[in-house]
Amino acid sequence: MKIQIQDLYHGAVLSQISEHPSFHALKKVDSEYGHYLVNQDTRLFVKYLTKKSSPWNFKFSVSEMQSIQHVMKKTNNVFLCLVCGQETICALNKNELRNLINLNSAETQYIIVEVPTGGSMHVKGTTRTLERTLRHNSFPGKLFEETLELSNS
Repeated sequence: MKIQIQDLYHGAVLSQISEHPSFHALKKVDSEYGHYLVNQDTRLFVKYLTKKSSPWNFKFSVSEMQSIQHVMKKTNNVFLCLVCGQETICALNKNELRNLINLNSAETQYIIVEVPTGGSMHVKGTTRTLERTLRHNSFPGKLFEETLELSNS
């Protein structure tokens, strides 16, 4: 089978997840490319841009937002991983994602990831900007740490 460019970018996310000590299982959950189930309790959506440098402008179609919204109604353990070229992976949890874009919108929404030289990720969306920056090294641990917090509450 020929290697597709999307396989390389999704592979960056999946390989880092698989090397985390809390990782146990990975499953593709539907026919949409980039929709995964990690450890039977965490839903993961992956998008990528091949652009080499900041900023990265990720666009979300109505159908993509509907897919994410559908899963969010079923579980709190939902993450969106934005692969920013070959530079970084921006992992957003359910609350961050809801703050950045209107998942119920009938119009395309966007999330922009900016990385100043030597700095953390600044993330803004159609509806607002995240108040804090995101560290590059927060991924993949964020997926497992926040999932553990949710299961203990």
